[in-house]
Amino acid sequence: MISDNYVPEKINEYNAYLDGEKMIGVVPDIDLAEIGMKASEVEGAGMLGVLDSPTIGQFESIEQEIKFNVLYSSAINMLSPLEAVNLTFRAAQQVYDKTGGYAFKGLRIVQQGRVKKFKPGKLKRAEGMEATVTLELTYYLIEVDGEIMLEIDKLNPKYIVCGKDMLAGISALV
Repeated sequence: MISDNYVPEKINEYNAYLDGEKMIGVVPDIDLAEIGMKASEVEGAGMLGVLDSPTIGQFESIEQEIKFNVLYSSAINMLSPLEAVNLTFRAAQQVYDKTGGYAFKGLRIVQQGRVKKFKPGKLKRAEGMEATVTLELTYYLIEVDGEIMLEIDKLNPKYIVCGKDMLAGISALV
């Protein structure tokens, strides 16, 4: 658990891994996949209008785009539709300790999915290609200092937030 004495500041450094092997040719930043719950409108007597109601444990498509400076083996290795893509991002989060000095907290993001789109990019002298691979994620884990903050497994119904099973009430009934 992150202490109240820490002021989170920034990502000091990070690396990306494909099947446990460090990826080469990934650009300096990655926009992590956005997570959206499926929702439906609810309205009725006594309500002041329409309300979008999320359906617990049901998610929209989760897409992760990985950008590459050039077409290198790690980009091409993701393209087989016959195998799942296993990505891990590891980062050192720099935090200021209010009692004095700095500390570092580990961040680990694990994603699994399959290739959905491939954009080879462009060819221009003295510039990167801006190639991208887009994955459809079936698994998404966010862990801070060894503690699971979020875990979504679409194929093995699992939805954990800060160590709490969000599907426990549903599982007990079905």
